[in-house]
Amino acid sequence: MGRAMQVMRSSAVVVSLACAAASEPVGMRADDRCPFSELGTVPASADMASSQLRGAASGREAVLSKAEYYQELRTLNIKDLYDSIASLMTNSQDCWPADGPQDGDIASYAGLFGRLAWHCSGTFRLVNGTDQAVGGCEGARQRHWPENEWRDNVNLDKARGLLGQIKDQFKNQISWGDLITFAGTVGIKASGGPAKKFCFGRVDDSDGRRSVKLGVEGVNSCRAGECKSDFPCPQHFRWPEQDETDHFRCNLTQANFRMQASHSVGLIYVYPEGPQLKSSHPEFNPAWVHNRSPRLSALEVRDTFAGRMGWTDRETVALVGGGHTLGRTHGNCNLTGTTWADKPFSAEGPYFEAVPGSGRGPTDGTCGTGTLAGLGPNTVSSGFDGPWTRTPSQWNYDFFDAMLDETWVPVKSPSGGDQWWTA
Repeated sequence: MGRAMQVMRSSAVVVSLACAAASEPVGMRADDRCPFSELGTVPASADMASSQLRGAASGREAVLSKAEYYQELRTLNIKDLYDSIASLMTNSQDCWPADGPQDGDIASYAGLFGRLAWHCSGTFRLVNGTDQAVGGCEGARQRHWPENEWRDNVNLDKARGLLGQIKDQFKNQISWGDLITFAGTVGIKASGGPAKKFCFGRVDDSDGRRSVKLGVEGVNSCRAGECKSDFPCPQHFRWPEQDETDHFRCNLTQANFRMQASHSVGLIYVYPEGPQLKSSHPEFNPAWVHNRSPRLSALEVRDTFAGRMGWTDRETVALVGGGHTLGRTHGNCNLTGTTWADKPFSAEGPYFEAVPGSGRGPTDGTCGTGTLAGLGPNTVSSGFDGPWTRTPSQWNYDFFDAMLDETWVPVKSPSGGDQWWTA
């Protein structure tokens, strides 16, 4: 889930403000995607009906109308659906093992399902303070291009692949939009969290056409000439205190009046590590391994969540805290000097895999060895690494307690991500 500020605690707590190889190396596997992965991820080439998806009629995938889906919903046994998801949540699959054991906790997909639901719903934007809205998980367009090639959705193809078995079980009784968001809700409730109600009724889209205006990043699954990327955004800014070599931030209004709500095409909201201070700034500490500014990070969260997406501060606190309680971040692999150093597989959708068809990172010894090579404790997603809390498979309030009570120092993850650890 997103990551404006990351908090993790095991023996200590960590906080972070907030592709494929040309040829298959020896030892790589190329047949390990989860069994129902094709249900959860639709490449751009499969959506295309003519030269471009931008404005073109596609209709590649048959979906139910609103009336048809509501009729199917009447036959849904919600308890059976809940129990099926809750059972899957703690039944770790070899194709994509659940987190927990690497942090001394039980295996659970609760954090993964929560991140999936938030990244699907988190595209919601209120336009310029009006009552006009775009995005959200209505339509379940995260399954489709361009959202499935956003780098912030790294490895969510695996989450959708896992849920594919639930979709196959209940078929038209549950839409992908409802399944994704309900799975996140089940993850919170079954882990002891404060989820109390859920509203069904999201109707799926047949393709990702309505997400094109939210920004196109990757074009890996497009046929030649069919897709055009909006990355990097041409209209951008940096904070006055920000280092000039650090990532620039996208302006809200882009070329052709396209609205860019996040600070980069391909992100759900902010750069998770926060802005790097100039070395000349009074707050800069030359002894630190990085100088990411918590103060500027707070301003960025306010800019994106409140100014661009329409959330109140209360809603923002609930989303950031709740979204960084279950599960963990993944960056336990150093890609420096490898095939993927300049073009990390973890940034190349829609499948985010080191070798096409493998459904994982490298198995050549770069990221672990044996059956867990390139996945489980050797996964690379955001590049930050560590559990959010001391019990990543059970709901608690460590995120807020640690943020307020601990003293933090800058550290680097194994993947080189700028994050924080307790002093």
